[in-house]
Amino acid sequence: MGNWQLIIEGANTYSPDPERKLARSRMEREVYRQRGTLIVTDYLVNSGGVIFAAQEQLISTPDKLRIPEEMLGNFEGVEKWLNDHSREFSALAEKRRKAAEIARESVIKRNMHELIDHLISDPDMLPCEAAETISISRITTREKDRKASDIMESIITIQSTSTLQEAARLFVETSCPILAVINARDELVGILSNWDITKAASRGPIEKTILEQAMTRQVIAAKPDDLILEVVRKLEYYEISAMPIVEGKKVLGMISTDILASRSLYRLLQTYKD
Repeated sequence: MGNWQLIIEGANTYSPDPERKLARSRMEREVYRQRGTLIVTDYLVNSGGVIFAAQEQLISTPDKLRIPEEMLGNFEGVEKWLNDHSREFSALAEKRRKAAEIARESVIKRNMHELIDHLISDPDMLPCEAAETISISRITTREKDRKASDIMESIITIQSTSTLQEAARLFVETSCPILAVINARDELVGILSNWDITKAASRGPIEKTILEQAMTRQVIAAKPDDLILEVVRKLEYYEISAMPIVEGKKVLGMISTDILASRSLYRLLQTYKD
C-alpha cells in the first residue's frame, strides 16, 4: 500500500461561504494532489469525540440515581444523597466510559472507511468534498422527515417605507442575519441583508435611503412544509446563509445555516441512542 501521510484537523467550524470553500479546495488540491497528503476533515474525526462527550446519551441515568424532586433546593440533603450513592455513580460512569470508547472507535472507523471509499470511487473528488457528502448523507437519513416549520425561528420585519439607517440599527440590536421587508398589508415584498446595506452605502449616504430602493426584491424563500433537505439545497444552490419561511405572502419565520447547524446537531445527539 505504500506510505500514507495524514493531516488530522482540529475542531473548526464549517463555512458555507463560497470564497472560503474555494480557498479550502485550492489548498487541499495542492496538499492532496501534489504532495500526496490526505487531510481528514475535522467533523469526521471529531464526531467520535462528540459521541464520547455525550456518553449519557448512550446509557441513560436510571431512575434510582436521579435526585428526588422533594430534595431539590436542599444543598446539604443533596450532598448527602450524592455521597450515599457515590459507588453507584462511579459504576455508571465506568460503564458509560467503556460504551463511549466502543462507540467512538466504531464511528471514526466507519467515517474513515466511507471517506476512502468515496475517494476511490471518484478520483477527481477532494477529501473535503467527500467529507461534506458523508455529512449531508448522515443528516439526510436522520432529518429526512422534518420540515422547515419544525426548526424555523422568528424573523425581524420592517416596513418598506423605513430607512436603511433604521434597518442598520435593527441589525445591530437583534443580530438577525436578514430582515423581512413588508408592506402596509404585512405582505413580504423583499428582504434586506448586510450586503444590501453595504452596496447602498457604497453609492452614497444611507440616512434617507428608503428600503424599497435597496432591498432584494427577488426573494429566495421556503414554505413551512418544505423538507429540511430541500432548504439545505436552496441555501447551497443560491449561496445564501438565510431565507424567510413564507406561506402565501405572509412571512412566518426564517431558517439560517446557523439554525440548521445547531438544531441538526442537537437532533443527532438526541436520536443517537435510537
